[in-house]
Amino acid sequence: MLSLSTASIIEKNKVATDGVYLQLLTIKYKNEDPIRLVYNTEDITFNGNLYHAYDFNLSDVKQNSSEIPSCNLTVSNVTGTIQALLEQYDGAGGAKVNISIINTNISDVVLEQENFVVISATTNRDKATFKLGPGFSMYRRFPLTRNMKDFCPFKFKGIECGYSGTGTCNKTLNNCRKLGNSERFGGTPTVPQGGLYARK
Repeated sequence: MLSLSTASIIEKNKVATDGVYLQLLTIKYKNEDPIRLVYNTEDITFNGNLYHAYDFNLSDVKQNSSEIPSCNLTVSNVTGTIQALLEQYDGAGGAKVNISIINTNISDVVLEQENFVVISATTNRDKATFKLGPGFSMYRRFPLTRNMKDFCPFKFKGIECGYSGTGTCNKTLNNCRKLGNSERFGGTPTVPQGGLYARK
């Protein structure tokens, strides 16, 4: 969450004001020009970018123990413009989506913002619905390898290992030192001792 500036706090606490809060929507697909929309009755310019007045709605984020957090972005498709863009962008899967909140009395200051990626998209005659999720996979292992204190994950004499002598390897740092190849050791000696793979 972004910290509110002094100007934002003053504007928020006014009893009466002519400033309004607006939602800005930016959809960026690969190297294409971003689509910029504002939930408003007229176009606006913010931070030097033109946002077109458009009808859209962002649902609450759904969270449970069996699915990754997600929400739905619904955009008007009455003119067919959004459907044409989805066809052009092959469904826009993986496109980056940014939702920002601004106040018209506070120039060039974003009060709140959230970032998503498009997981899937569907359209009908009236609207396009984007399922949005986090910009990372909760099912992909990270890091790709397990970091262990005294075990080398590299294939012996492989590219990462780089050893070309006649010795044998038991995957330990001591053995790697005996072979004169400790600079290429793939373990992590700085990891604290202990755990299932600790050697006594």
